[in-house]
This record gives sequence, structure tokens and C-alpha cells, in this order.
Amino acid sequence: MHPVCLAVATLSLLLVGACRFRRKVSRFPGPTQLPWLGRVHDLPIRFMWLKLKEWADEYGPIYYTEMLGAKVLVVTDEKIAEELLVKRAKFNSDRPAVRSLFDSKSTDGSMSYLPLMGKNKYWARQRRWTHASLTEAANLQYYDIITFEVKRWLFRLLVEPDAFYDTIDDLASKVMCTLTWDDPDLSETNTKLAWGLLTQMSPAGPLTNVLTPLWHLPLWVNPWKRAELQRQALQDGWWDQRLQESRSKLRQGRLRHCWTRQYLENAKLSGDREAASCIGMLALVGVFTIAAPAKYFLMAMVHHPHWLMRVQAELDRVCGDRLLTLEDSPALPTLRACIKETMRWKPNVPSGVAHETEADDYYGDCFIPKGTRILPLDWAFLRNPAKYPDPDSFRPERWLESGWPTYEAPLTQFPTLKGMSSFGWGQRACLGQMLTQDELLLTCGATCWAFNLKFKVRNGARVPVPLNKSNSLLIIKPDPFEMEFEPRSPARARLVESNWRTAEETDRRMRLAVAGGGVGVGIGGRG
Repeated sequence: MHPVCLAVATLSLLLVGACRFRRKVSRFPGPTQLPWLGRVHDLPIRFMWLKLKEWADEYGPIYYTEMLGAKVLVVTDEKIAEELLVKRAKFNSDRPAVRSLFDSKSTDGSMSYLPLMGKNKYWARQRRWTHASLTEAANLQYYDIITFEVKRWLFRLLVEPDAFYDTIDDLASKVMCTLTWDDPDLSETNTKLAWGLLTQMSPAGPLTNVLTPLWHLPLWVNPWKRAELQRQALQDGWWDQRLQESRSKLRQGRLRHCWTRQYLENAKLSGDREAASCIGMLALVGVFTIAAPAKYFLMAMVHHPHWLMRVQAELDRVCGDRLLTLEDSPALPTLRACIKETMRWKPNVPSGVAHETEADDYYGDCFIPKGTRILPLDWAFLRNPAKYPDPDSFRPERWLESGWPTYEAPLTQFPTLKGMSSFGWGQRACLGQMLTQDELLLTCGATCWAFNLKFKVRNGARVPVPLNKSNSLLIIKPDPFEMEFEPRSPARARLVESNWRTAEETDRRMRLAVAGGGVGVGIGGRG
């Protein structure tokens, strides 16, 4: 046979063999895609998780869609999420870029947004530092800071109850500003920056997060980019100022233990820019991850007064006339069940936060190309009727009674918030789960201990507390609502006031002691 013919025949055999043994490739189910648009025209900006869940009910627990060229794999089954985002975390843990932020993935060195970063050296270093900082804070009893701010908030409820919607944001922000910079007075600005960043990074925020090509318009005709330049400059400048002021206070011996002091005394980040960003981001995240579920807890108690009564009876039996502490937690399963059920019933991040694949992969016979966004839809996980019967109802008994699929024993340990799907998956799981659990336990428990929570009555009619009105940001919170905080008794009201006055005076004396040279005061040294 002629050499050329032999080569052609050999190549043909190889191609036939390759086709015979090539992996069978199927397509993920999903809605029909329009060229370039995908299904972006079908996805509402408000409450988009409801539409994504509707598609899941039609197309199954994992389906494919596109949004202006972005490939999206929506996962609505926890076992599939576990397989893709935990077992295969090594190459499914990147983040997609947030279009309306400058360098959200920190590929060019911005170092500003740890939860949104790509898997780069900044992300790995900041995640290690954050984990160590949270662990050390827990060991130094950060819950004394929480208790201090809870006492302040209860007193504010006593004197300005109608301001509760804003003061609960302030409570969460004061805790984080004390942990980060030892200065609760920074809370107002921190809260504004927190909600500003959350709006900017959410699909329901700037139009450029949905119609992404608009972001690339020239600056002079681009109001979205100009607004973000201004917001980011304000945020970064404020973070830098906090670090420099903390350094000055440390030199003067006036800075108690906090995360900024920890960096200044034992730097394990690349420098001040990275430290200011990492610490500042911690302060911001701790606002909306606490305030929103706490507001939904109050809403749940108003609508389900029999559960409020059960929580109050439990607190009275365990704590009597003293405020609860974390040591009481094992004896408070009803309180913990109501908090966990709140976070299931009204999840903080209903749409989930997308991962981005770093390598080509398969799920079964279906191909997942590199760069695909995997969206773990938390709303669907927590509405699974097999795991959560009667999923749309507030049913704390599902965590307390052995007949329910979610029941776990012993009740001294369970229910616990740790490990909930709302905290994320794999290498992207939230590092502040224990801080969230502790702060919600102390805040929600203390509120029920001190007050009866009721609907407000105006002109003889009950003012409604809507259950389904909220923003549509990545992390949601209910729209402002009204309710009554009635002291459970005159004696309990006096305890609320005396607890705060004592804590305030103790804190004042400690600050004077620090200013006088007592720089060894730890993070737990509050009233």
C-alpha cells in the first residue's frame, strides 16, 4: 500500500476509535435560550429567586440557563450542591466578577472584597487571617461585646421603641465596629457603607449588574461607573482612616484588643492597604448578616405569639430575672429552634451566591465548561417539602420533635445554625457562623426576656406586619414595619435600665483605665 494511503487509513481508524470511546455528552435541562440574551428577559429583578425556583420545579434539581452570555447552572438539591461545591471544591470555588464593582475578584490587587474575591493569593491569605481573628476573638470572649451592645439596645427599646428597625442595624454595627476598631461610635457610617456595598453588588442594584455591556461605556456617559468611583473612594478612604487612627490610639495606649490592634502588633497581611480592606470588609458584612435575620425573628414572634410565650417560659425557667448568657444555650432549645426556623423560613440569601468553575468538568453525562456559574439556590433547598414538610409555614417544632425529618438529638446541642446552607458551601462557607449564632441567640433571647412583642394598634385597628415585603438585594431584609415592645413587667423594665447603666459605667471606667496605661485589657473586658 502506498505510504500516503496507509497514513490516511491509519488516521481514519484512529478517528473511528476516538469517536467510539468518546464520552457520551448530554445537555442539562433548562428553558430555551435566545441568542446572546439567554433568558435574561424572563428573570425579574425583584424576588428573582422565586422565578429560579419555578424553573427548578419544571426542569429538575439542576438546570442550565444563560444571562447575556453568562453560563449559569442552577442547583436546587443539597446533595448535588454537596457534590459540586464541597467534594469538587478544588476547582469549583472561584467567584464570578461583579460587574458594577471595580476589580471585585482582586485580580489586579484591589484586595477589598474577601467574599467576592477570586481564588488568588489575597483570598487565601485574608481567609486564613480572618479565620484566626474570629477564633481568637471567640477565645477572648467576644460575646461580652455582644452582651454590652444588647444591653444598650434593650434600653433604647425602652426609651425609643419606634426606632427599633434602625437601632437593630446599629446594634449589629456597633458590635462589629468594636471588634474591628474598638470604637462603637463608628457604627452609623459603617452601616451606611454596608448597605451601599450590598446594593452595588446585587443584581437588583445598578442596571449594569444585569445589562453588563453598559458598564463599558466611556466614563463621561457612564453614570453607574462614576457613582461607583465615588462610593469606592469614600469606602476605601474611611477604612484607611480607621487604620491610621487605630495606630495612633495604640501608640498612646488607648486601644483595647481588637482586630486592627491584632494586625498592628502581629502583621500577617501584606500591608496597610490590605489590612484596612480586610478588616473593613469584616465590619461591613457583620451588619446585614445579623440585622436582617433578627428583624425576621421579631416578625415571626409577632405573628406567632404562642411561640413567643414558649420562648419566654423557657427563658424564665432557665434565667429568671437575669439576662441570658451563652452558657445558657444548651438549656434553650426552643429559642434556638425559633431562630433557626426563622433563617429557614426567611433565608438571608435566598438566591445563594454563585461559584465559578475553574476547569472543564462533567456532572453525569453533562458537560460543565470552565467559567460556568454554579448557583446554589438556597430558597429551593429550604423549601424542599421532603426535608421540610409544610415548607412555607413557620414551624419551629420541626427542630424539636422526633417525628420531623430535621430533628436531631440531643437538644442540648441541636438545633444549631452551624452548617446551614445559607452560610455557603465548601471553600466559600462563611467564616463567621459561630459569631452569627452567638449574636442572634443573645439578641433575640434578650428581647423576648425583656419585652412582649405585639402588633401596634392605631385608631382601634391593628397595624399589619407584612410577611412578604422585602428588598431584593443579594442579602435581603424586610421592608420597614411597625410593632410594639411592651416591657413584660415594671420590674423587668427596671432591670433593663439598671443593666445598661451598670454596663455603661463599667465601660467608662475601663476606657479611663486604658487611657491611664492599662493596655492589657482584653476584648472581653466589657460590662
